[in-house]
Amino acid sequence: MTPAVFSDIEGTLINISFPRTYFEQARAMGIVPLSNQLQVGLLNLLSKPFSSKSKIGGILRYLAIMAAVKNLSMEHHPAVMERVNPLLHAALKPKTVARIREYEAQGMPVILVSAALQQGVEAFAATLGWRGEGTHPVMKDGRLTGKAEKPLTGAEKVVRVRSVATELGVDLARSVGFGDTLSDVPFLSILGSAYVVDPDADLRAVATERGWGIIES
Repeated sequence: MTPAVFSDIEGTLINISFPRTYFEQARAMGIVPLSNQLQVGLLNLLSKPFSSKSKIGGILRYLAIMAAVKNLSMEHHPAVMERVNPLLHAALKPKTVARIREYEAQGMPVILVSAALQQGVEAFAATLGWRGEGTHPVMKDGRLTGKAEKPLTGAEKVVRVRSVATELGVDLARSVGFGDTLSDVPFLSILGSAYVVDPDADLRAVATERGWGIIES
């Protein structure tokens, strides 16, 4: 069995919002219904008092993601990602990428695990030569319904990481993880070693207690 790298995306690998970037590019292409735009605007307004790393902020952010893509046809997805990927690459955190590449050079596969939707995570990960695991949306007639299976966060990341490890024959005890919020602690905890990126005070305390590496971008 081989070790692997499992990394969150937003806040860990990039310094911008993946779903917001997708929404903005899709809107610029004229494929986002006005009703979606109004719902996203309201949810963003409601989320302003809350940190994106807080539970309430996370819930409102997830609802905004779902509202943003409701009724979007997946036939537009490749064209949207052509616009999104360069922006995500420009927002990569060099220190995190460099550390991951060091492990990759040792023969360790890299798997990105994110609450962003599966199709987007897969497309972005592929541009880096990696595998992407995201939240699986509910589809109907080739369109996003604005609903999804359980968001890939918290305990759900643990389930997905274990599933991927079984599929690929990965030794989790020798694997390494990267995250940036307390919601990443569950999946980081099942790996042999971990790094937290630009942690807040609470996550820094957990990392210090557990002997995890800290990356400041």
